Amino acid sequence: MLHNAFWNREVLKRPLVSFQLDDYFVSKRIKAAAHLLTDGKHITPEMLHVDSLMEDFERMFQESCQTGQDAFWVGEPFCGIPWMEAIFGCDIYGTKSSFISHPCIESAQDLKKIQFDPDNAWYRKYFEFVDKLNTLSAGRFPIGQPIMRGASDVVGALLGQMELVYAFADEPEVIQEAFFKVMNALRSVIKSQWDATMDFHGGYSMGFYHVWCPNKCIWFQEDLSALLSPQIYNDFLREPDASVCKGYDYAAVHLHPASFFILDMYMQMEGLKAIQINKDVGGPSVKDMMPYFLKVLASKNLIIYGDLDEGEIDCILEELPRKGTFLNITAETVERAKELMEHIESKC
Repeated sequence: MLHNAFWNREVLKRPLVSFQLDDYFVSKRIKAAAHLLTDGKHITPEMLHVDSLMEDFERMFQESCQTGQDAFWVGEPFCGIPWMEAIFGCDIYGTKSSFISHPCIESAQDLKKIQFDPDNAWYRKYFEFVDKLNTLSAGRFPIGQPIMRGASDVVGALLGQMELVYAFADEPEVIQEAFFKVMNALRSVIKSQWDATMDFHGGYSMGFYHVWCPNKCIWFQEDLSALLSPQIYNDFLREPDASVCKGYDYAAVHLHPASFFILDMYMQMEGLKAIQINKDVGGPSVKDMMPYFLKVLASKNLIIYGDLDEGEIDCILEELPRKGTFLNITAETVERAKELMEHIESKC
């Protein structure tokens, strides 16, 4: 099976491929929720009518089946919602393209009071999605984890990003305690999700990137690490991040080029199986990132995400070893995805 070969870093004729179809902004892919994408609109859990959104999930599944991709399409709770921030108490608001959270505490000291409560309305809404997606799937596709962010992202959302930076100096013990609290909550949510979800062909799948794994899996990110120094990451976030990987044979981290300065620490992180790197809009090119891709592939699996064109795909095929690489490509239409898939096949 190709996915097993990917994880085992066996030599293949080409990287594995999956596609992200439709709008680049994931929130806009759910057409039945378009009325919520309004600047400043306060979003509450009861505004998400899960049954009415299932038609969009079915459409996305059917479209994915037409692309010729290697991956299984993964159903995941509404990916545009900042779930962890909401579960910890942030108010959620719409924008024209996505959903954002607003800080909900006034000082770092208030972080001592935050609690993970499985009776939270947003938590219950998350698992309503899990339940309805399991029913919709009926064994046709796996259910997985959406974007759940990481410790710095969630604490930065709760407190405010500027306040977070100051808190490293002013309240270091409070900040690290909050980081562990967030990551323990993430582990709890994902464990409960797997407990409520049947395996798929004997395994489970990472949502968003649609990577099938032979066993239960988890992934996280630390986008706000871009505001930090390598020393602050090492002192405050390295241990909470490593704790997420414990108990999972298949753990991955999402990484932007702005945070490449922590890549070496991720390479040394025990239990971290894969590193996902974004080709960001306005960021470095695929060619420029090639040394980082090669560094990852020296000992870990690599997932590359972005709107890759034929030239960038050719660069990847020519310069990366034919093992341990997975491409998650954004494409506006099924037709464009087919074009790219045919191009990849023709080159291999």
